[in-house]
Amino acid sequence: MDKLIRQLIFLVYTLILRWPIWLLIWIFGRGGMFKTLFLIYPTDHSECLDFCPDIKWLRKFFAGRPTPAGLIMDGWHPIGIYLVIPNSALELMQRKNRPMVETIIRRMLWVQKISRAKTIGLAGQLGPIFEKRHGLPMEPPFYSSTYGNIFSIQKAVSHLTKAAKKNPRQVCLAVVGGGLLGEQLEKHLGDDGYHISMVDVRYTRKGDVKLMDEEQARRQLGAVDFVINLLPRGKDFLDCRLHRQIAETATIIDFSRPPIPPQAIPQKIVMGNRVQRNGMHFFMRLPGGWQRHELPACSMPSLVASLAALPVSNMAEFHLAAGQCQFYTALAGAPVQRHQAIGDRLRGFTALHPIVNRCMLFFLRSRPTFSG
Repeated sequence: MDKLIRQLIFLVYTLILRWPIWLLIWIFGRGGMFKTLFLIYPTDHSECLDFCPDIKWLRKFFAGRPTPAGLIMDGWHPIGIYLVIPNSALELMQRKNRPMVETIIRRMLWVQKISRAKTIGLAGQLGPIFEKRHGLPMEPPFYSSTYGNIFSIQKAVSHLTKAAKKNPRQVCLAVVGGGLLGEQLEKHLGDDGYHISMVDVRYTRKGDVKLMDEEQARRQLGAVDFVINLLPRGKDFLDCRLHRQIAETATIIDFSRPPIPPQAIPQKIVMGNRVQRNGMHFFMRLPGGWQRHELPACSMPSLVASLAALPVSNMAEFHLAAGQCQFYTALAGAPVQRHQAIGDRLRGFTALHPIVNRCMLFFLRSRPTFSG
């Protein structure tokens, strides 16, 4: 029922109220409300259905057409808009769809112009697909996901290491998948002091994933504390039977979408692609099982660039700017709401200082009363 209501709302404001919505974005953009735009895409059919009914002409209408799907909120204040396209990463990767990719970029620049947003963020694989596959440079105002992904995984590993009461040099990590993100993680986590190994895979023409060397993978995974899964889908992890080669005491930091089903394997699974910032959330909530306080790591580069007063040209500067903006891993648990924090402080103050309560009570009782 919730899905049907969401689909109905989406169709009403994207079809019937389409131009009034763009007019509102233009009006509020004149006041400097919007700081960033963020473009998302579905990773499977179910995420498409969270927005739009599965009707052929609707899919064709929205294809390559970024459509407002919700707001990025900082407390009660909208600071950004997130938009959605129904096209999958595999579809956008095809050479024949380069004109569609160029259309998406052109339309996002138009939305930026009318909203006066500073930055445009690209979810997940969009940045690498646009740049590496189609040769379209990702330069400001466009921000790819890489720095946010590295930050999120580093913070997740650090949080789990501290929870295990270990230091980095006592921890063994394995990265499954790799690519450009894996290479950068190997460098940055190695610089942090972790022992890290790369489990190499190959991709078939059908899009399936195979281990390059199963015997070597078994040796690498047999005694690790954490496994970082960078395979595109949770299904790929299961098809490679990696969970049978990893100790049951290990923790898997999953970065795939759709993720590994927790009930399918004995190891503990945590999501490595989620960060948070007190008071910041997406409205409407993102599809795919996201909690209200969780922000996708791929949204961080555009958010940090729009919020921070520091320049960002490398990972060290990004960490500094993200710290200034108070981003941290979602594994730390839901942040305390501001009204709860104020209430806790007041309760603590009155508990620690009962004499204050007695003085206030005496003052109220001793006030003179006036009769008319």
